[in-house]
Amino acid sequence: MKALVKYALGKGNLELRDLPDPVPGPGEVVMRVAATGVCGTDLHVEDDEYVVVPPVTIGHETSGRVVATGPGVSSIAIGDRVTAMTTMWSCGTCDACHAGELNRCPERHGLGAQADGAFATYLRVPAANALRLPDNVADEPASLTEPLACCTRAVLEVGNLGAPPHPSSAPVVVSGPGPIGLLCAQVARAAGHRVIILGTGADTARFAIARTLGFEELIDVTATDPVGAINDRTGGKGVPVVIEAAGAAPSLATAIELAMRGGTVVQIGLYGRPVPVPVDRLVIREVTLRGSFASTPSSWRSALDLMATGAVDLAPLVSLVLPLRDWATGFAAARTKAAGKVVLVPGD
Repeated sequence: MKALVKYALGKGNLELRDLPDPVPGPGEVVMRVAATGVCGTDLHVEDDEYVVVPPVTIGHETSGRVVATGPGVSSIAIGDRVTAMTTMWSCGTCDACHAGELNRCPERHGLGAQADGAFATYLRVPAANALRLPDNVADEPASLTEPLACCTRAVLEVGNLGAPPHPSSAPVVVSGPGPIGLLCAQVARAAGHRVIILGTGADTARFAIARTLGFEELIDVTATDPVGAINDRTGGKGVPVVIEAAGAAPSLATAIELAMRGGTVVQIGLYGRPVPVPVDRLVIREVTLRGSFASTPSSWRSALDLMATGAVDLAPLVSLVLPLRDWATGFAAARTKAAGKVVLVPGD
């Protein structure tokens, strides 16, 4: 089979290689990959800014169909359309594992990082990781289930926007209108919140996708002072929760200014390098800065429920589909703000 392999640490060092087709062991399944999304993390892997254990096939946002099952598998059958939870192994004994937050296990092995991933013709995963996809979501958008699970983690679990103390009447700000930002915005809206999305003058195409999804409160921070604009909308109070999804230092500084006193900034965007944080503003205004990493089993359930009900629409976010052999073109497109989500498919 074909697989995109990070064959050594260092910038670049990615290559499409021929590898043996995987065979499922006990408790495992093999899926034929239908589509795999290009994530910002994959770009950080290419740039040597995210830790992986080479040689490893990368890619972790995927959908496909089960083609083989190993001994002892009864929960998933050949022919099932599935996605794959990305925590491939955790210790099972630490506090995080006991709490169901496998993403925080210090021994966690992630799909496409410490375990072979989904930029490949076939993918082998534990059967427990294979989750059936809703019939109403096609293969390419279904590859976005994993980023959606990360967003339900950030918005509902870390940001606590699915329950009090945040009233649904309070607006939520999402900084960054890329695929992650637009998924977070949809999750927050599905939880009953009014959503304001921030972007820059380079985000014209992404703002257009946001409008397609029904979002109208869009602020170009290069043309409008976002702090003044949000204060006008909130009577100078700020907002209880800001989701920082841009992974840009100016966006983080703005997010901290927009949070109300005692509010929360949820950091889901990755930077790949150290960035300055206005700590004095955090302290003086008692703003909480919380990181949100990867996903949990509960956030995957939330994601699949939102997909099944249509509360979150993934299809408008897919803007470019390319064959896996054109991965370099896809990665380059993902680095621009002209595209929504870039998806690679194993065939032509």
